[in-house]
Amino acid sequence: MQTTKVLFVTALSPQTELFVDYLHEQLQCSVEACDREAATPATPNLVLIDSAQCDLAKMTHWSSLSRSAAFNVEHEDAAIALLLHVPLNGIFYRHDNLSQISQGIKAMLDEEIWLSRKLMQSLIRHYRQQQQIAFQPVMGLTQRELEILSLIATRQSNVDIAQRLNLSQHTVKSHLYNIFRKIRVHNRHQAIEWAHEHLNLYLPQHAPHRSPNP
Repeated sequence: MQTTKVLFVTALSPQTELFVDYLHEQLQCSVEACDREAATPATPNLVLIDSAQCDLAKMTHWSSLSRSAAFNVEHEDAAIALLLHVPLNGIFYRHDNLSQISQGIKAMLDEEIWLSRKLMQSLIRHYRQQQQIAFQPVMGLTQRELEILSLIATRQSNVDIAQRLNLSQHTVKSHLYNIFRKIRVHNRHQAIEWAHEHLNLYLPQHAPHRSPNP
């Protein structure tokens, strides 16, 4: 039977040894501390990488061994920055207590992702914003035009759009004219089809609100 192994990549110290002993007792599996500069060991089931001790290059290297999580992350912004550059399956914050850490490691050993709902929502917002930024230069659509186009795609009338965005109907019509010209369509129906084909990630921001599941 293969032994489950957790590898903790950090700067070795007496505190590290105490932490490793705690994890071994809680997880009932092999837990080994490894210096960030050490040679690559046999493939573990999970790699915990101390983000306070490893730069992005080191984190990328160690994360390539197996499922991995960043450990000792200072705050959410730092977590997002890491997730955008390193293929991680989990995040453990500096303020997480020992019980939360052991619970998260157990979940990750069961091949779950250990990211908070709040962090996932922040990542989704980031990717949506990046899609808008990348897409706008291609078609020359302004932020307001993208907003109006997404509302058109949810079958909102000019009156609805004007009320929602606090614009006059004349201004909405002017924006529609510019939108149709830029995306090269001739009517509202074609604009809706174009929006659903090209703006899939942007549209849900204006979908009707629903309460989250309990």
